Amino acid sequence: MRWNKPNLRNNLHDLLGRDKPSSTAWVRDQGLEEVRRAMLQSLMGLTGCEVARMNMRLRYAGDIEALWYLRSDLLDTLTLLRGEAIAQTVLDRVTPMFQGQLPLSLRVPQMPNAPRAHL
Repeated sequence: MRWNKPNLRNNLHDLLGRDKPSSTAWVRDQGLEEVRRAMLQSLMGLTGCEVARMNMRLRYAGDIEALWYLRSDLLDTLTLLRGEAIAQTVLDRVTPMFQGQLPLSLRVPQMPNAPRAHL
């Protein structure tokens, strides 16, 4: 008796690469962890339930998109505890770290240097 009978479903999963690491997965994971580390580092030395909650949310964010959406919550938390200027400085430092890691739908369009005339 075989425990793992080959069938169409298993073969399809093998073809799709399910449960197998992608060849570029480690690159994405490195970028994700670098961003996560920077966001967590901004909370170092702070205490309180809001900090603990934010810390947990950052630690358990599953992907780069989740961290992208947590930026505004991090800004709010830091604004309450450190002030708006420092919070904005942290956000300005963290945001460029997302470059090249987000899907096209989440990318912020680049602003041109000079305004263009509308025709």
